[in-house]
Amino acid sequence: MSFPVPFEAPEQYALVEPASPPAFVQTTHKAVELTPLETEEGYLQQWEVVPLSAEELAQREAERLAAEQAARDAARVTVTKRQALLALFDMKGIKNEDIEAQINLIPDEFDRYRALVDWQGSAAIESDSPTVLLLAAGLNLTEADLVELFGYAETL
Repeated sequence: MSFPVPFEAPEQYALVEPASPPAFVQTTHKAVELTPLETEEGYLQQWEVVPLSAEELAQREAERLAAEQAARDAARVTVTKRQALLALFDMKGIKNEDIEAQINLIPDEFDRYRALVDWQGSAAIESDSPTVLLLAAGLNLTEADLVELFGYAETL
């Protein structure tokens, strides 16, 4: 379908001059289009900034949390326990005995036992698991060290 050039709008329609919505904080507000303002030159688009409803705020929070989880999932590196142990030894001289000794230093019996079962029973090691992060802190491994270790482990 095409329109004649120059375009002539039917009587019930009027040209509305577009206007950009005003600046606002998108996490808490939204721009709502109002009825156009009639001026001497024609009609001008109008906007109003209004707070988001409780439902909209909840939806935005759910979307934010989902995006954060998706980013964590995308950044997660999973290697076999063999790859992890070889990478730790090759790059940092850390042996399995060192890891188990670190686990034994955990003061809380419940946390210590869970870490031990998690470490000993895992076939796969995830870069962002609570046990890995706990052990990394105890072994003085930084976040950059973990990235490097897991990157190397993937090549083994």
